[in-house]
Amino acid sequence: MRGYHDIGGSLSGPIPRTELPWLDWEKRVEAIRNLLGDSTRRVISLDEMRRGFESFGPEKYRTLSFYRRRLEAMIDILEEKGVLTRAELAAAVENSVQEPGET
Repeated sequence: MRGYHDIGGSLSGPIPRTELPWLDWEKRVEAIRNLLGDSTRRVISLDEMRRGFESFGPEKYRTLSFYRRRLEAMIDILEEKGVLTRAELAAAVENSVQEPGET
């Protein structure tokens, strides 16, 4: 029995051949993933990322884009490992978008 994430060999229509530019946030997600998985840090492995994708459930998996799935899986894994919580991440993001000079 196939998992919802295993679409290899399924009839899904033609594959788009258009090369799309990366969005800035997608580049950042990929850079963070590379840093977290490099040979020095080894915080998140590719196997853990795959497990993360495969644990989303069909609805969440199908509604998220590739890089959004990567981001969500990284956050889930970092939270599981006690590195950070979603609340801490949200607070850090909120603080980073304040205007210069605001506290």
